[in-house]
Amino acid sequence: MNVLFWLVMARVAGLFAGAPVFSLTSIPVRYRVLVTAVLSAALLPLASTAPLPTGPDVLVAAMLGEFMIGFAIGLIARLLLTAFQIAGTIMGFQMGMAMANQFDPSTNAQSALIGTLHLNLVTVLFLLVDGHHMLIRGVAASYETLPIGTPLRADVLASVVSDFGGAVWTLGARVAAPVTGVMLLVNVILGFLNRVNPQLSIFNVGFPLTSATGLVALMLAIPGTVEAFVTSYETLREGVLDLIGG
Repeated sequence: MNVLFWLVMARVAGLFAGAPVFSLTSIPVRYRVLVTAVLSAALLPLASTAPLPTGPDVLVAAMLGEFMIGFAIGLIARLLLTAFQIAGTIMGFQMGMAMANQFDPSTNAQSALIGTLHLNLVTVLFLLVDGHHMLIRGVAASYETLPIGTPLRADVLASVVSDFGGAVWTLGARVAAPVTGVMLLVNVILGFLNRVNPQLSIFNVGFPLTSATGLVALMLAIPGTVEAFVTSYETLREGVLDLIGG
């Protein structure tokens, strides 16, 4: 029973390491470990009764495989949120706010201001649509399709995660397209004015105009961003089902 518990806990720990919200470093480690242990105990009856590894080397390899399964499930959700963060970073660059950075506690690094804004927005949306519960249910369902002790299908995990990783940039560019298009139009107009009237101090006029127009366009694009997230969330659920073989 102790071996089974540790194997179950390894998969749950992988989820907590890869998934958004669960992996926030602002949450004390002792609380994350406690929640991981409690959730593992709750999922223990769902674990398969497949033959458990006995040797130390085999046990370590099995725990690593279980960790990777949970991590892959959580990583898919993180990639979805990262796509919107990339979209915000692209928007901020076009708005002339490329150097406006702030400390992001979720990554312990500096990140673009508009990118962090979008990340916080979709994180709240992720919680509102019960995305964290969906991930837990995904891990629970994975014990039926991927029982404890079965060989790790690294090719399947890598294929699903790779597909989502490739879609991150496409989704980010699509979400940023409306604001980017508006900023392109503003830059064309500023270039035309500079060409018509070279005496015009385009730097004094261009930066506040670009920032103000970008902020207005950003606010107008928020409903579309929310709609894009809801649509992408359904794709996320299908990806989790593909990953666990459901």
